[in-house]
Amino acid sequence: GAAAEAAAEAAPPPPAVSEAAAVRSACASAMEALSACMQKGSDDAGCMQARMGLTMCIAQQVCSAEADLFHSYKGSADGEGAVAAFDAVESCTARWASRAQGGQQVEAAQ
Repeated sequence: GAAAEAAAEAAPPPPAVSEAAAVRSACASAMEALSACMQKGSDDAGCMQARMGLTMCIAQQVCSAEADLFHSYKGSADGEGAVAAFDAVESCTARWASRAQGGQQVEAAQ
């Protein structure tokens, strides 16, 4: 009844939910930039940059080691290393997104 609903509302959200909310809050402008780009139907360099910006924003929240490694390549001539580091960032954020959505796709993301 009403008491159970009130208790459910008062309970703290599971960690994945609150973490996802923190990421949404921290990365809201990056999400809006990507959304605006995709609504225009263009998949140009601007969209790619918006997607990368959002990925890095999420990574800074939930994959800090991978994000720091990628940032360490800034200004480096090691293009292969930078690509590998960004691949690690994308892999980490994909695993996190699967967990945040309830873990339905965790195995598929690995």
